[in-house]
Amino acid sequence: MTLSLACLTSSGIVLSADSRQTYRNNANMTRIGTDSAFKLFQLSSKVGIVIAGRAFFPDGKGVLKNTGWYIEEFKRSSLPANGSVKEIASALNDYLVSAFLDPEVVRLHEGLTSNILAAGGKDVVFKAREKLSVPYSYTDKDGKAIENQWSIDTISFIVAGYDSDGIGRAYLTIVPEGPAIERTTESGAPLWIGQTDIVARILKGYGWEINALEFVKDARSQGKKVDDELNKMEYLFNWGTMTLQDAVDFCVLMTRMTEGIQRFSDGTVMNPGGIPGVGGHVNVATITSDEGFQWINKRNLVIGASEQNA
Repeated sequence: MTLSLACLTSSGIVLSADSRQTYRNNANMTRIGTDSAFKLFQLSSKVGIVIAGRAFFPDGKGVLKNTGWYIEEFKRSSLPANGSVKEIASALNDYLVSAFLDPEVVRLHEGLTSNILAAGGKDVVFKAREKLSVPYSYTDKDGKAIENQWSIDTISFIVAGYDSDGIGRAYLTIVPEGPAIERTTESGAPLWIGQTDIVARILKGYGWEINALEFVKDARSQGKKVDDELNKMEYLFNWGTMTLQDAVDFCVLMTRMTEGIQRFSDGTVMNPGGIPGVGGHVNVATITSDEGFQWINKRNLVIGASEQNA
């Protein structure tokens, strides 16, 4: 799990990412694998990226690699020369569809077919992938027709940087949908991916669970302008007038706040069972029109890292 942020201001762009990495073990339990994973990368002199979501998947030889390895491979082999920020985001989305999502569907077909046949089923049929869902059908050992679908855990990322027109831009992408949300340094705004529930509660004043409350659903069914009312709870931030230092402080604060709440809570009453997926060192970089990509706080390899403060 992750919390990665991009904060765009008139002074420049700040990218940040925690370094905790979790995984599911053979008992299907979520464990903290490491607090030293990299999720922030430089792609070019004026473009960087933060990632979240799927941490590992096999390469073409079946060797398990972390997502960061694929980001570096994309940089070496497929990064568009002189591409705009949006073109880079689109190219990375296409690369990850080819390197991760399409092979994942093949692996899923093989695994599900093997499990169904082993359980006495037959006539396994897969339909075309629908975004992240893989629909399939089969006949079970009792002759009953079964319709089901499998949802694939995917990768999300924010590519941010400066284009040739001197405007900083950032694009939030959830593979395979391509660049979806844009922010610019002209207006200033944040983007975040990963475990974002606490950030949303702090900034917007409520969490996504509010939409599952009965009185909210009733209000929507009556045609009331629920979102307009909820938006009145959002804190007002002057993103466009923030300095780079302010933006750095904001990103680190949101990360440490999330880490702290996760440490002491276990989800919500409506959605219990939280995962402490945010933690470790907070890597931070800035991107400006004049100086390009610069590391502000980057964890390097050291002796006795576990004995040092994150």
